[in-house]
Amino acid sequence: FTIKTMQMVGATKKFIRQPFVWKSVRLGIVGAIVAMMGMGMVLYYLNQSFPQLQLLGDPVLLAVLFIFIFLMGVLITWISTFIATQRFLNLRTDDLYY
Repeated sequence: FTIKTMQMVGATKKFIRQPFVWKSVRLGIVGAIVAMMGMGMVLYYLNQSFPQLQLLGDPVLLAVLFIFIFLMGVLITWISTFIATQRFLNLRTDDLYY
């Protein structure tokens, strides 16, 4: 309903979408950090339990893995929020209230 209110007072689609996208990007960053911490703990535990696997042997591979997790977390939340807000921006007010 915030979206329709902003549209009624003349806000552009970009202006309406921006706070939603930034909030989702921040949440994506937090989610990616939590995922990286969880992945790090699992890798550390597995490396301690099964040293022959040498999971922590290549720091470049770990860095690439963590960067990929971070970027995917941010990218997925950005895309999904963009699509969701775009859908509501294009929705007619009559369709919003059934």
